[in-house]
Amino acid sequence: MNYRVLGRTGLSVSEVGFGGAGIGHVWGATTDAECLRAVRRAVDLGINFFDTSPMYGGGKSEENVGQGLEGLRDRVYIATKVRLQTEEDLTDMESAVRRSVEQSLRRLRTDHVDVLQIHHQLGQEGGRYLAAVGPPPRYAYRLTREFGLELGRAMERMVQEGKVRFLGVTAWDGHPEVVEPLLSSGVFHTAQILYNLLNQTAASAPPRRFNDVDQGQAIPVAQLNNIGIIGIRAHAAGALADQLDREVTPDSEVARDFARCRKLSFLKKGPYTTLSQVALRFCLDNPHIATVVPGIKSLAELDEIAACSELPPLDAQDMTELQRMYRQT
Repeated sequence: MNYRVLGRTGLSVSEVGFGGAGIGHVWGATTDAECLRAVRRAVDLGINFFDTSPMYGGGKSEENVGQGLEGLRDRVYIATKVRLQTEEDLTDMESAVRRSVEQSLRRLRTDHVDVLQIHHQLGQEGGRYLAAVGPPPRYAYRLTREFGLELGRAMERMVQEGKVRFLGVTAWDGHPEVVEPLLSSGVFHTAQILYNLLNQTAASAPPRRFNDVDQGQAIPVAQLNNIGIIGIRAHAAGALADQLDREVTPDSEVARDFARCRKLSFLKKGPYTTLSQVALRFCLDNPHIATVVPGIKSLAELDEIAACSELPPLDAQDMTELQRMYRQT
């Protein structure tokens, strides 16, 4: 396993991290026993960065992380998140943050988390948005710049009390004119940024006919502010794989992306036997990303993902062809 520095946190984190959505039973079939085995084996494989959220399975992911890492806490870094869920939370953010953090600490079986991240969309206008289709559907609040900074200040109180070490934002689907001032505010140390084979707009301007969510070149903005970059959605919610791990509706975004990436099979060559490996290595080949946190829910997925750290960079000629195809989308 290779390690990189997570921005100005100074933490040396495994370039392959452990995303906690899968062990929260958010997508794909698994069992708690398999999840716990995966968490423990991840540490043996050198993974030391675990990213979770109370939103993943209603706390189930945090519970599995906490139980799986029992006795191993001093060898790992744990990142979790906070989401304001009611109108009352918006009017008393400090109480809402405290309540969320204390519940997370109990589930994680620890006295502190290393990174606490905002788990909201960031936009120029507030209001509710569909955060999870369900059932039942779940909604969250879109935070404006002012609310994002206010929430950051409420989170700082947890840092002062020693319950949190560093603060972060989830910049995925965030409006650039909101994300940029948050990253340059000095309040936050890390940012979760979407970047994958199908959507590279966090690093460069979108293609002319691009019809996905523009990530607003958030990576250069984060670099400028020495923000530790956590790569997310490396597998486009499971679409960048040889087969889907769950049923999806034909008109869903995942189904659309899965169809699109059939054209990328030419990248599977040499040591790369699966599209999943190619997708993760593509993210690791970006030196500005400190760690990538793919969702893992089984030992088989873990072994495949962890091995990518030792694979060579993707072929330069193949990357030239990939960019040609991408620019034509």
